[in-house]
Amino acid sequence: MAGPARPQHAPETTRSIGIKDVARAAGLSITTVSHALNGKGKVNARTRERIREIADDLGYRPNPAAQVLLSGRTGVVGLAAGHQSAEAWERTYRPYYASLTAGATVEAVDRDYALVVVPARPGSDLWTRIPMDGLIVVDPVAGDPVIAEAVRRGLALVTDGRPLDPEHARIPYVSGDMSAGVPLALDHLHGRGVRRTGLLTGPELDSYTLDSERAYARWCADRGVAGRVERIAPGESARDAARRLLAPSGGRPDGVHALNETYGEALLAVAAESGLSVPGDLQITAAGDPGTGARPPLTLLDLAPRRIGALCAGLLIDLLDGRAPRPVSVPCALVPGASTRR
Repeated sequence: MAGPARPQHAPETTRSIGIKDVARAAGLSITTVSHALNGKGKVNARTRERIREIADDLGYRPNPAAQVLLSGRTGVVGLAAGHQSAEAWERTYRPYYASLTAGATVEAVDRDYALVVVPARPGSDLWTRIPMDGLIVVDPVAGDPVIAEAVRRGLALVTDGRPLDPEHARIPYVSGDMSAGVPLALDHLHGRGVRRTGLLTGPELDSYTLDSERAYARWCADRGVAGRVERIAPGESARDAARRLLAPSGGRPDGVHALNETYGEALLAVAAESGLSVPGDLQITAAGDPGTGARPPLTLLDLAPRRIGALCAGLLIDLLDGRAPRPVSVPCALVPGASTRR
């Protein structure tokens, strides 16, 4: 049996088509049409499809502001990247964040959300003026002001990296498994003959840094060897810290794990200026993203930032959908490079 005739042409008018026009053309109430177009209420599938076809024929386009009022959702999630006040942010953190953001964006779009990257610089409140349903906070620190403000505003939250404050312990998070990842790099060095292993770490007291340092300390304690940790001071160049670590007077290590590719490249540069061959005199591993193509190639502990970004976005949208996501730990993989090949 043929169904009711569909309109063949949109009304000859320059005004925008509203939901009342769709209801009139369909011969139904505004409430029924609204529920059908917004996926709500008890509207059978056949009626819902007919209403949507009529709306398309008329050229109806939903009013974004009205949809937000009806649903309470903007369809937008944010990603706040920290550490942007650091001098070396451009080289040290942007590659990781770029890969993480790419993964988060693909997952958000696949689930019908838009993702916007918002600034988290000290003193900036721009992100608080952007309408969004939830926020991913990357590398939160103790007393993180972005988390505190997002909690105050009632935003759904997920973090890349474990929140450090006890009152935020229930926030879902995704993190790289540094308790297994760092020993993976150190075992790799040890297996290639390294006996004095150092760690080049940064000034940021986030969970990634703290967990990496704890994993290094445990690895050294388990093997009964003295560790050598060199921390880059705030505002200091990675090369200056690498010079201290590789100074011959300080019991120079013959292998070093660096917490990111920039630190690894600093070690390569200082080794060259000191006349040390890599990997002959010094072997180096660094945490990072093999997709960035560090040159010359370092042996990398792959942090899988694209996967972490996708998981963060997925957890946030699950949270918005009323689920109760649990923290996710992402394993690392070692990608051998020229800096440890003998």
